[in-house]
This record gives sequence, structure tokens and C-alpha cells, in this order.
Amino acid sequence: SKWLALVRDMNFYLMPKNITFTNDFLRMYNERQVRNNLVPNYQFNPVFLKKFDWNRNYNIGYDLTKNLKASFTATNKAMFAEGNSRVDRKNDPLAYQEFKDSIRSQLSTFGQTMEYGHNYNLSYTFPLDKFPLTDWLTLNAKYNGSYNWQRAPLAQTNFGNIIQNNRSVNLTSQANFVTLYNKIPLFKRVLSDGRNNRGALNAKNNQGQNNNQGNKKVEEQAPKPPKPVEEMTKKERRKWDKVLRKYERKKKKEANAKKKVNPAVGFAARLLMTVRNVSGTYTIDDGTMLPGSNQESRILGMNSNNLGMSSFAFGKQSYDIWGRENGYNIAELSANNGWLVQNENLNKQFATTHSTKLNLRATLEPVKDLSIEMKLNRNYGLNSGEFFRWNETNQQFEGQSRFQSATLTYSTITWGTAFVRDNKDRSSEVFNQLLANRQTVSQLIGADNPNSSLLPSGYFDGYSGNQQEVVIGAFLTAYGNKEVNDKNINPVRNMPLPNWSLTYNGLSKFEFMKKYVKSFVIRHAYNSTVSVNGMQSNMGATTDANGNPTALDLNNNFISSLQVQNITVSEQFSPLIGLDATWTIFGQSLTTKFEYKKDRLATLSLNNNQVTEVKSDEIVIGMQTKIAKVKLMERIPANDLNAGLNFSFRDNSTLIRKVVENTNQGTAGQTVISLKLNIDYNLSQNLTVSYYYDQNLNTPKVATSYPTGNMSTGIKLRFNLAGVQ
Repeated sequence: SKWLALVRDMNFYLMPKNITFTNDFLRMYNERQVRNNLVPNYQFNPVFLKKFDWNRNYNIGYDLTKNLKASFTATNKAMFAEGNSRVDRKNDPLAYQEFKDSIRSQLSTFGQTMEYGHNYNLSYTFPLDKFPLTDWLTLNAKYNGSYNWQRAPLAQTNFGNIIQNNRSVNLTSQANFVTLYNKIPLFKRVLSDGRNNRGALNAKNNQGQNNNQGNKKVEEQAPKPPKPVEEMTKKERRKWDKVLRKYERKKKKEANAKKKVNPAVGFAARLLMTVRNVSGTYTIDDGTMLPGSNQESRILGMNSNNLGMSSFAFGKQSYDIWGRENGYNIAELSANNGWLVQNENLNKQFATTHSTKLNLRATLEPVKDLSIEMKLNRNYGLNSGEFFRWNETNQQFEGQSRFQSATLTYSTITWGTAFVRDNKDRSSEVFNQLLANRQTVSQLIGADNPNSSLLPSGYFDGYSGNQQEVVIGAFLTAYGNKEVNDKNINPVRNMPLPNWSLTYNGLSKFEFMKKYVKSFVIRHAYNSTVSVNGMQSNMGATTDANGNPTALDLNNNFISSLQVQNITVSEQFSPLIGLDATWTIFGQSLTTKFEYKKDRLATLSLNNNQVTEVKSDEIVIGMQTKIAKVKLMERIPANDLNAGLNFSFRDNSTLIRKVVENTNQGTAGQTVISLKLNIDYNLSQNLTVSYYYDQNLNTPKVATSYPTGNMSTGIKLRFNLAGVQ
């Protein structure tokens, strides 16, 4: 039974896959004595340089099942402490015996650990393929992490040891909807276009005659009873009836498969089967480093006194696997349990890192030969650091000089403002909408802050038209053509949206096109991303008990806890429309290309509250042909002639729009026209003659530049020495 595949394939491994343990001993001994040439009767004491290290490596791999696999590796670097005497069995037997006793006693404690670290991996593949209803789904989970304990310098033990960990969680999933659709007979027939599987091509038998049996599927003969039906027992009769029913169901199924699907039904079925494949990856990485630990390493980087931090040794962080804060803080836990040195001069930061990555991909095919690829992504990273150390004044541990920095990138859709043209005075309706949205954003943010009140101007106190959060919210909603709400004005809370690429190659399959066109592809692609750069803590910001800002700057605006340098919206139509075709004209092949590209880059600088827009439109037209057997001269045999012509027109401009002054200024821009012609002809196997023509015209849009033009043309001879004998 297919439903019992999980039980049938269930397995457990009772023993680990591998167990490895290695020891590395490194002994270095150097004895040096300086000869006294000035006073021969006086001898300097010898200097001893000694080092005795013991490195131990552990490795265990355990595949609990075929789907659940785990591994653990650990490394312990230890040293043996030695005295200052000579190690010489012949000349100094007492010191040598002391050395042996010291090493023997330290062997029982495995030496003095200087550094310990371990890595662990756990992966699980969910058995969705064992169930008929879910065999079209796959889901994999991986949990990786590391832990490290490092001893303080032997001469600076009052600074404590350093402990740190890292954790990575990865979830990968895929949904193959084609496998799901094939479970439905009608959908399966539509996907296969109602055609039966064809056999092998006609082949010839040993006598040279055509064998047409390869094209015909040998019909299955009706089952014959092992003995006359009237002589069967009841049990044999039931068994025989079961064989007949199975044969009839199979024949009925084959008959249905041969039936043609109604075009209207097939079209509707394809619309229902638009989604063909969906896959996604979610990754979260976290790390923590805590200096100032006063605990020794005995077992797994811990000892009997601090086993309470075992969860930290195996990856626990201040965020759960979904990126939500869980309140866990290893620094406060260590301080409350006395696991930290009380040193107010500790100069290493307690640091944490946190990043999340989300990638989704989908393949759509609403009609035949039309393929749509959709992508969605979001990358967010947050780093924080502070000096977590002892304060002699209030006799307690505290965090000092906390600093955060963050980066954010996510895909979005800004199509709604992509085709808005600038006015003759270079003003923009999109920028005007930004200015208008500021008041609405101010009211939305100010209403949540009890430290602010509504002013007669319509703005809230502390949230004027040039306050950071107000300008950011107005910029994102205006250029994204979105309504003003809590999520759309905050880039961290903004929902990522998909980008796409589209390809259609079905035109060449129509009868009226087959005579002239070998292939005809229509392309379209859209990409838009938002990047938030330079997010970092503002040391001048203060908040109340509820986290609302209280400090004001010189413009009487609330100082945000995170200062943002700039936000960039990058949008590309690459292309907006693209046509690639291969034509058949007079028996020759001609390849043509047409592209209309459009891109926009809008950057909001929070340092001076201005928007820099860079817009570009480009049209590309190209053709390439190969004419076979062209004879240019009587003495030269006919050879192929390759010719290519490319034309492009690009119009770009750069404008600076100032939020406070409400001005628009063009700073750069140009119109570029390019024409390229290239003709190649093979005079012989090794000699090729080429004619080229390349011209560029550049017309600037600002008075500080002047028009330029470049043209180059000529004939080139290329001789290939590789083929010369």
C-alpha cells in the first residue's frame, strides 16, 4: 500500500556512523646561555624556552535515520605548565624528575585548557514523499552552530575569558504542482496535450525491411482463466473476478487517455494549473560574543558550576528561529550567577549579530508557451555592541555605550510611479505627493507618541516636515504609490513584494508564422528593490519607559534612536518589452532584436533631506544575418558573409529635488545615439576581411557640458596562424 510507505521504509541506526578521536602532542624545548667574554669567571644563567601543547580532536557522526542526520566535532587545545628549571636527565636529574612529576599530575586533568570549540550539525528531511497526498512537497530543515571558549592571556587573568557562539537555521521547501496536477486524469491529459506516448522510430530488421512495430504499442491481451470458470471454487472465482475488474479499469483508463481534450476545457484547465512550481528558502543567522567570563572549561566548554549556560553552548540566542526577540540575554544571566569578572576596565564589547534571509521563487504558466518567473527576497541584518562590565559606583554590572547598526534590502513593486513624466519645469507629481504625504505621516506617528501634540499647522510637535521618520514614510509611500499606514511608512515592517520575468515563445508555432519565422520570443522583466543604508544608533536619542522618543534636535524634531543615512529605490524594466526573432527570407536566416529598457534610481539622503533621481530610457535595435556562398571575386571561392547592424538610443537625466526648499534642479543628463555596422567575409580558411563603422553622438542636457561625437570606420584583415601547417 502506498499509504504504508512510511511504516515500510522506517529505519533506525543503532550505532553511530563514525567516531574519531585524535591526539596531537607538540613539544618545543630551547636552552640558551650567553658566554661572558669580558669576565670569564662569571657565567650568565641559562634561558629556557619551553612549550608543551596537547591538542585533542573529537568527531562523531550519527545518522539516526535516513532522513535525520547529526554530527558533532570538538577541539580542545591545552598546555602543560612547567617550571623554570632545566630539563636534562643526565646533567640535572632532580629537575628532570620534577618535570616528569609535573607532567604526570597534569595528564590526569588533561592539561590546562587554553581554547575549546565545538561544531554541531543537525539535518532532517521531512518524509512527505511517503504519503500520496504530499509526495509533491519537499521540506528540509538544518540546524548548525558552534561554540568557543578562549582563555584570557595568562598575564591578564583579571580580564576574564571569552565565550561566543553562532547558530544558523535553514529551511528549504519546494512544491511541485505538476506532480499534484498529474494525479487528476483531466489535468494529466491537458499537460500531455492529449497525445499518447510514441514508441521508437521505424527501424529495419535484419532482412533490411521496415519494422513498424516500434510505432505501435503492443495491445495487452485479455487475461485467460487458468481453468474453466464453472470448475472454479468460490475463492478462485472471486480472485478471477478481481483480475477481470483490474483489466477493465486499465482498458477504460487507456481509452480515456486517447480522447482529445476540448480546447475550451483545456484552456480553462491550464488557467487552473497556472502555478507550476513554488520554492523558498529561509535562513536565520545569529551570533553572540561575551568577554569577561571567570569560568573554566571542563566539559563541553563548561564546568559543574555553570551548566546553566548549556543552552548557550548549543546555540541559544536572544532571537527565536523566526527572528522574534525571546528575552534571553547571556550577559545578564552570567552576571546574576556570578560568572563574570568584576573589572571596570574591561575593554572588549559584548557583541551580538542577527540576520535573516528570505527567498521565494515561483514558476507560472497560465497559457501554453507563456512562462512567468516570480522572485521575492528580503535580507535584514542587525549588529549590536556594548561594554557589559562592572560599575564600582553602584556595585553592579551594567551595559555601557550601546551601539547598533543595521542593513535592509527587500524586493518591492513601484510600478505605479514608473511612467509618471516630469513637468516642463522639471517638477514631478511623485515628488509633490511626497511633500503632501509628510503631514499625514506626521499625524500617524505623532498620535502614538504621548510626548507630542497636534499643532495648528497640521503637524505634530516634534514631527515636522523634515523629521527623519516623517520624510522616510513620505518617500516610501509616494514612490511606491502606497497608502499611508503603519507598515508602509516603516521600511523594517514593510512587506516584500515579488518581481517577475516573462517569456512567450508561442507565436512561431502558429501556421501563418511558420513559413517566415523560425523562432519568435517576447520578453519582459521587472525588478525593484528598496535598500536602507547606514542605519546606526544615534547617541543623542533618549526615550521614556515606553520607548517613545523624548530628546529634540536644533529644529525641535524628535531624535530617532536609529539614524539612517539614505534610502534607495532601484527599479529596472530589463526590458519593458523585448522581441527576439529569427526569420527566413529568401532562403537566408535573419536574426533581429528589439528592446525597450527603462530604469530609475531614487535616493533619499537624510543628511540634507533631498532626493536624487536618475532616470534612463533606452531603445536597442539590432539585426544579424549570415549569407551563405557569396562570391565576390572570380579567383576567390564562394564563402559565407556575416553582417550585423546595431542601433541604440539612450536618454538619461539626473535631478536633485530638495524637500525643505521644494526645488528641482537638473545636474546631469545626456542623449546618446549609437550606430554600429560590421561585415565579415572569409577570403580563405585563415584570412578574414572585415568592414566596420561605429558612430556615437552625445548631446548633454545641462549647459556645463557640450555635445560630442565620435566616428570610426575602416577595414581590418585578420590572419589566423593557428591553422597554418
